[in-house]
Amino acid sequence: MSKTIVITGASSGIGRAAALALAAEGHEIVVVGRDPQRTREVAERIDAPHHLADFDSIADVRRLARDLAEQHERIDVLANNAGGLVDRREQTADGVDLTWQRNVLAPFVLTTELLPKLVENGTRVLFTGSVAQAFGRVNAINPSRAGRPWVGGWSAYGAAKRADIMLAKELAARTGLESYSFHPGFIASRFAGLDVSPLAPVVAQVAGSPEEGASPLIFLATAELPGIPNGTYFDRMKPFGRLSAQAQDPAEGAKLWESLERLASRIP
Repeated sequence: MSKTIVITGASSGIGRAAALALAAEGHEIVVVGRDPQRTREVAERIDAPHHLADFDSIADVRRLARDLAEQHERIDVLANNAGGLVDRREQTADGVDLTWQRNVLAPFVLTTELLPKLVENGTRVLFTGSVAQAFGRVNAINPSRAGRPWVGGWSAYGAAKRADIMLAKELAARTGLESYSFHPGFIASRFAGLDVSPLAPVVAQVAGSPEEGASPLIFLATAELPGIPNGTYFDRMKPFGRLSAQAQDPAEGAKLWESLERLASRIP
């Protein structure tokens, strides 16, 4: 059965690859991206509607949620895929750490603003996580990691990806919506500038392609998952990927959710 699938970060990398593959399977894709030219190129290639959104602006994320709710009768799958590693410590105009806002706060706001429609549609919600969650403890009170080493942004990225995994679990617990997270694998893409770095030739030898990275997203957007508990984290297509104790703690998930609600409420 054809599904309407919204994919954020669909203008490049695994989001783009997933959009192309799912469209080829006959699904209606809604392409969401930040770059106008790349987003439009993907949408035109698969004859799909598209929306532009800057996740560095929560006002723009809220506008995106309104547009999606008003312009699309159904949303069967929402894939929160946009995000990535930021190698510098920086705040957005909203006063939030850039890594935290792009990877955690923005998808949280998009999902919660859309929640009435998602519940009405029985939408499945996906979050792109990462095995990097193993080395990034979530501290929602100090998401900018003030006073902590930045180490090229990897610690902040790991914390953000752990938070995404926790959000998938907490969304499932709070709403009953099907909600899963996944690790796409080590992928050669625009992520962290790996495609244009001096190490690109080496990366290309050891990393998977965006198409390989998209496989878990495609699988989770379309597969029946009998016997798999709601909120499960997948290591690629394998359920019950290894997680830190914090990522598995319901109390930590609830605390994260509530802190994001407070943070979002302070941003006009």
